[in-house]
Amino acid sequence: MAIKIEIVSREIIKPSSSTPQNLRNFKLSFLDQTAPAAYVPLLLFYLPENDSDSHVVEAAERSQHLKTSLSKLLAEFYPLAGIIKDQTTVECNDNGAEYIQGRVDGTLADILKRPDGSILRTFLPTEIESTDAETGRIVFVQASFFECGGMVLGLCFSHKITDGTTLSTVVKSWSSIALSGSKDSVKFPEFNAASSSFHPLDSYIPPSMKVTRDESVITKRYVIESSKIAQLKAKAASPIVLQPTRFEAVSALIWKCLDNVSRSTKGFPRLSVMSIYVNLRKMTVPSLPENAIGNVVGVFFPSHSTEKEIDLQDLVTKLSKELKEFRKNAMETINEKKRAWMSMCGIENFGVRDDIDHFMCTSWCRFGFYEADFGWGKPAWATVPNLMIPNFVVLMDTKDGEGVEAFVTLNKEEMALFELEKELLEFAAVNPSVLN
Repeated sequence: MAIKIEIVSREIIKPSSSTPQNLRNFKLSFLDQTAPAAYVPLLLFYLPENDSDSHVVEAAERSQHLKTSLSKLLAEFYPLAGIIKDQTTVECNDNGAEYIQGRVDGTLADILKRPDGSILRTFLPTEIESTDAETGRIVFVQASFFECGGMVLGLCFSHKITDGTTLSTVVKSWSSIALSGSKDSVKFPEFNAASSSFHPLDSYIPPSMKVTRDESVITKRYVIESSKIAQLKAKAASPIVLQPTRFEAVSALIWKCLDNVSRSTKGFPRLSVMSIYVNLRKMTVPSLPENAIGNVVGVFFPSHSTEKEIDLQDLVTKLSKELKEFRKNAMETINEKKRAWMSMCGIENFGVRDDIDHFMCTSWCRFGFYEADFGWGKPAWATVPNLMIPNFVVLMDTKDGEGVEAFVTLNKEEMALFELEKELLEFAAVNPSVLN
């Protein structure tokens, strides 16, 4: 299916008020400094409100509404309107966010019936892998309006100051401002990660991971509905872990199937490592609030041998045990900055060893993206486009908040085997319609 997007306008949205001089330099935390030079993407899809023919007028009004509320947002989230300089600081110079308005031929329903990852990328305002994220503008927004009255809001935020929780905070705050017209009801951000727990280093630190677009890989979407989640958790339960979490059950299932593919394609015992990214805000001493802005993410590395197939219950037990250990010792690891950085750099080292399968998993569940009502209802779908990073798994909520959408990226040969995994297909539907 071909989709044509006509760019109607591009403009820079400035903060509604100037940033005070004493806030003009925002220090990146240690974890910000080591974050990938890439953009964190999000797509929000909104269905048409009615069958009127005034979609051109409606698009103009919605677009102006978005720009006005974005301007108010940037006044409070002032580092997002700045420019990153010398790898350590955001110059909060009110440079603003780039806002793009697009017009799309066709209907939104055609996109949502059978989502195509390559098409989804066209709704983003910039390339995810652009290294401008390390030195250039921090925020890009694209509002794409369909002939039918539907729209897609595409967001790209520099990873140097944004993790998933930060993106969630921004989207919730922006939609609250748009809905109410006021900043009074919004819980505004705190910018204290660098000063409280993750003090920056003075010298240049290379990113913990390079993000490049790999055309040899493919991303597939698997949806596990809430009823299937209940069945999966029951199957994954054991005397050691009586009630697995949704994350433990889903990530263990995917990891198990990935290992099965590795044994089929590589055929000899290997070490299987799953890097799992964790929100650290509640683990710091003292703890940071959820609205602390920046990269406040740690990673732990559960592993096992692929010599023989591991039971789903055993994988859940391993994940549960190692997550508890990580939470208990998180601050000890964090405070030893050099050691923490070396652990992060180890992510890349896994990828170059012949005897190791390295997978990465991040969960964006419970982030509340489906609550993002800008004045025309909540989104029908909140998703990420193809990330094109090999062996990467992203988990997101289904619209009811109980199921999981898993986006799995593998090379094409491995994906051909992964999508035949019987245990996966017992619980997951392959790229079903969003409209069902």
